[in-house]
Amino acid sequence: MPHIDSNRQICTVIVTVDAAQEVMPELLEHARVGLDEMFRDCQGFIGGALHVSGDGTKLVQYLQWDSEALYIECRDHPRWNALASTQQFMEHVITGRAKVDARTYTVVADAVPA
Repeated sequence: MPHIDSNRQICTVIVTVDAAQEVMPELLEHARVGLDEMFRDCQGFIGGALHVSGDGTKLVQYLQWDSEALYIECRDHPRWNALASTQQFMEHVITGRAKVDARTYTVVADAVPA
């Protein structure tokens, strides 16, 4: 399960996708397939969460991995190319209907309730 902890050396990946509301259902489907089916089978996957903005135009995916190398190994696995949702997702990116930013992060501070 994802757990924010600045004392734990893990790889955090935050993916943001900006798109019009009308294409968001397809983009969400691809993100759900990643969480529900693909990531779970990858070595080093700790957990993740999927968020959608209130106006329905931004998707944010928060993922945690044991290491950046294991994240990259999963991200680059050829089985992603066989998914119909990957092809639809990439079509939206290539045509400019979706803008994607995926970056790795290190937790440097965290807080918990008193």
